[in-house]
Amino acid sequence: MAADNNGFADALKEINTLIKVNKRVELDVLEEAAEYFVKKLKPKIPKSSQSGKHLRDALKVVVHDDHVSVEFEDWAYYWHLVEHGHKKANGRGKIKGRHFVQNTFDADGEKIADIMVGKILDKMEG
Repeated sequence: MAADNNGFADALKEINTLIKVNKRVELDVLEEAAEYFVKKLKPKIPKSSQSGKHLRDALKVVVHDDHVSVEFEDWAYYWHLVEHGHKKANGRGKIKGRHFVQNTFDADGEKIADIMVGKILDKMEG
């Protein structure tokens, strides 16, 4: 087989190294990235005009056995209506979505990926 000088072999070797990451390290890195996402998302969540509970108070990071997720509390089931919009109660018209989750991820997705890759490489080296 001829020598591969186009860089794909090196990239494949690096990807294979990243794939072999310990599950505990993976969960730690995912949790840290999720915490960063929550920190960036909270200020962008629209605050309700009513007093009481607000969506930004319901945001949390949950670590399960094999994955990490950013979730709203059960009482904040309506977050997707605020995010994506909905029809008005009497069916006349539509409430426009605020897209706070998608816009935050679009703006900070690369930074989140950089945090994850950096932490994985740090844990693998040290």
